[in-house]
Amino acid sequence: MTLQNRLILFHQCQKFSVSDIVYRLSDRIQNKNLELDKTIYSYKILILTPLHNSEKTLFRFAREIRELQYAHELISIAFGEDGSTDGTVEEAKLVIEELKSSGFRNISFYHFDIGQQVSGDWEDIHQRIQQYKRRQHLAKARNLLLKKALSDEDYVLWIDSDIGDLPQDIIQHLLFAKKDIVTPTCLIKQGLTVRNYDKNIWRETPLSLENQKHMRPNYLVIEGYGSTSRIYLPDLRGEGRIVPLDGVGGCTLLVRAKCHREGLDFPETLFDHHIETEGLAKKAKTMGYSVYGMPFVEVFHF
Repeated sequence: MTLQNRLILFHQCQKFSVSDIVYRLSDRIQNKNLELDKTIYSYKILILTPLHNSEKTLFRFAREIRELQYAHELISIAFGEDGSTDGTVEEAKLVIEELKSSGFRNISFYHFDIGQQVSGDWEDIHQRIQQYKRRQHLAKARNLLLKKALSDEDYVLWIDSDIGDLPQDIIQHLLFAKKDIVTPTCLIKQGLTVRNYDKNIWRETPLSLENQKHMRPNYLVIEGYGSTSRIYLPDLRGEGRIVPLDGVGGCTLLVRAKCHREGLDFPETLFDHHIETEGLAKKAKTMGYSVYGMPFVEVFHF
């Protein structure tokens, strides 16, 4: 049995994720799960990107968006900036002028002043004790941007401004899934090692659901702070190219616009022990929408 087959068998047998290291599969297996048909999509896409102290990543973000191979005349882009203390606003103006020359349908910029932003360096804002306040603020920013920007588009594509590497055909891959909500896997490169970055993308397990039965109602469940009883998206590769999920992140997330129009938003308070993007996934499933992931489609965080 080849190493690739052993890895696939291992993923099929896992009861929950035990490591964030993502082992590479052969090009043959990877490419087989990335094949697209010849469908030419004509859906109107709205790219929504929240901004906060994003000065250092915006130029790279703009490059990734310009290189998208989906028809630019079908893509609108909206930025929602909130509470930045660096040169984000000035950089965004430059980026928008560059993007305007690339034939996009519409580009807009909104400034919000929500307040109560969690501030500090990376370690400060990612302390576990800060996560309810931080994620609540993110949910408010996403909902405001959505309310301001959504018009007649067919799909909303949420992309974080600190994305590092985005497949040029990412929109075609996500549309190929034909789901209400679908996300690729979000990874990060650390030297020669590839790791799972967005641990908000997961599937519940019998153990994780059992654990939640015994939690107090106001307990926030968050991933990435120790071991998990769930299965992360990269560990679901053994099931195929489109797999059901229970939680999603915002790194790159496609949502059918009608779901948002029918009331699907990012919970700003706890929804079944979750908030923001994970809360959106939980809420989506209660509303009857499909939530899926594509473990072979990879985006990389900056």
